[in-house]
Amino acid sequence: MSPWALGACEKELISDDPINAESSVSIITRNVNAEETISFPVDVYVFGKETKTFVNHKKLIDEDTPLAFSLPLGSYSVYAIGGTDESCYILPTEETIEENSEITLREGKEHTDLMTAHQDVILETKEDYQLTLQLDRQVIQLTNVTISQVPADVSSISISLSTSYKSILINGKLGTEWTHNYSLADHGNGEWVLPAPVMMLLDTESVIITISMTQNDNSVKDYTYSCPDDLMKNYQISINATYQEDHNVNIIGSITGSSWAGNRDIVFSFGESNISNENNNGNNNDDDDIINATAPATNTVYKDCYVVNVTPNEKGYKEVLLAYKEDISIDPQNKTEEQVLQDVNSQLNSLSINNISGWRLPNKEEASLISSKSGLLHILTKFYYYLEDGRIKIFNSNGLLNIQYNAGEEIRPVTILKFKQ
Repeated sequence: MSPWALGACEKELISDDPINAESSVSIITRNVNAEETISFPVDVYVFGKETKTFVNHKKLIDEDTPLAFSLPLGSYSVYAIGGTDESCYILPTEETIEENSEITLREGKEHTDLMTAHQDVILETKEDYQLTLQLDRQVIQLTNVTISQVPADVSSISISLSTSYKSILINGKLGTEWTHNYSLADHGNGEWVLPAPVMMLLDTESVIITISMTQNDNSVKDYTYSCPDDLMKNYQISINATYQEDHNVNIIGSITGSSWAGNRDIVFSFGESNISNENNNGNNNDDDDIINATAPATNTVYKDCYVVNVTPNEKGYKEVLLAYKEDISIDPQNKTEEQVLQDVNSQLNSLSINNISGWRLPNKEEASLISSKSGLLHILTKFYYYLEDGRIKIFNSNGLLNIQYNAGEEIRPVTILKFKQ
């Protein structure tokens, strides 16, 4: 008998299948952590190992349900995904199933305790086989979020971690990215908390935490924090952040054992130096900053800066998007994303042109607008760094790319000025 498995309770999976069956494969499920139970239901998929074609699918509802597959001799890949209750997830139809088919979270639902397993098996003789699938947890659990010293003029707060995913593939890989914000509750005395723990399907490398604060005037500021160390699946995460106007950032991390593989505390302070986006396009200009003059026209030059766009504001003034005429080079070779971001911010913080300040990276829409006018404004269509969800990415005339670190990349700083006319 050949061994196979799925996850601390062992249960066989028995079947009633196919024509031309020459061997029976019974499935045993086992959690990698013997102290933990399996996340039911468990969907088990069988594919031809060489052909990658779908062979069969069965669902294990609970610990007492047996399951097995009757199969012709040959080589097979067996995948199992636990926790995929159809009230929470959309499963692929059997007519369209492939190894990279997505199991997608339904709208309005939160991720469950997803677990996956994979095992290849070769059926060489006409006998019964037993397969044990070891289930590994694929999520992290955000157990606690506490934001302290929140200003009184904040009306709501949400938090997101990136890069997070809405789906998982049958083969256990991450599926479609999404941005999911978790609303915090006002606990009083300037403290906001996560109402209940949540599961997250997350790329655990280079995690970015974004805290979005909505003020009473409906303006929104996004503060970002880059975790200095990678997170780990099968860990419980606690986030404690303190808003500080002195802009200092302190980091304390600890890992201790638990019923999961462990838990991780992320403790940091944040302030205006961590801001990545505001709903006024990232500039912190008050009405007192309005220039009492006629706004320059789009596609002209104002104080040695390109006028990329002019937008009337509902308050009666015009917002002018300026782009710095010169490219500013940085050297991102052999640096982490966080180190590159520090270099970029250092350049921006020291930049002042004809008494114009407030320079920042363009967002996605602004970078696209700049690129579309590159010929008219004589702007080089080289790579442009921009901020989205707190991460640096690269923009060129062909569109948005993933992070790339090539020597000699440029940034194109932008700012917004307000004109009364």
